[in-house]
Amino acid sequence: MFHTGIGPQSSETPAQRGKYFKFQLSGWTDFDPMDKELSEITDAVAQGSGLLSAIEVVEVADDLAAIKDTEVRERFQNILAARRILRSLGDLPKTVVEELRSALRVQEEVDQRKPPGFAESQPDGLNDWVLKQGLK
Repeated sequence: MFHTGIGPQSSETPAQRGKYFKFQLSGWTDFDPMDKELSEITDAVAQGSGLLSAIEVVEVADDLAAIKDTEVRERFQNILAARRILRSLGDLPKTVVEELRSALRVQEEVDQRKPPGFAESQPDGLNDWVLKQGLK
């Protein structure tokens, strides 16, 4: 049985509402998930090697400033800043755009040298997302 800890869902995105949700997941897998990346676990669950049994919202913040965890708040701030940059990419000086491209290339090279399973300091796929948005 699947349990959720929140009421009716809205079709608005969190960015539209300005709310942020701290949540917990519970589930079962037929493998030890401790040495896996989140994306590996979700892929395995999607393939039938696990089940998501509960989602619980444990805290709701009405805006970024209300998020108590400094690291989480700063990561969201960075993501929002990156999205603002991408929306105005055409308005940026060419040298700034080239600096962004260079920084992403360097990060990609560093990521390629990391051993498999190395814990990322950024959320899964953040650099890929930024690259797909037009900076490559």
